[in-house]
Amino acid sequence: MRSFLFLLILFVAQACTTGGEDGGGGFSGFLPLIIIMALLWLVLLRPQQRRAKNRREMLSKLEVGDEVVMSSGVYGRIASFDEQTVFVDIADNVRVKVTRDSIAERITYHEEWDGDSN
Repeated sequence: MRSFLFLLILFVAQACTTGGEDGGGGFSGFLPLIIIMALLWLVLLRPQQRRAKNRREMLSKLEVGDEVVMSSGVYGRIASFDEQTVFVDIADNVRVKVTRDSIAERITYHEEWDGDSN
């Protein structure tokens, strides 16, 4: 995908430099730049914004008892939390206090399919 984007940028840049006899002034000179900015937004910025939105939603839906993975890679279960602080049980009688932002993801378990369709 990145190589396609690079080739497209080169193609647009080539189209800019091979303008007509008058040099291609006015709006047509800015058109390739606008196209490149739109492509960069679609390819790079939009997916990042979508991931950030999904992460904010996940953090806002955390509940006591949820199993989580912290950004350090430690697994645990939420014991309690307030606005920005979360207490996570990582073992028996071991509770750590972390920020809400340090939670990387919420663990969900799916029921295993036993292969019996009846």
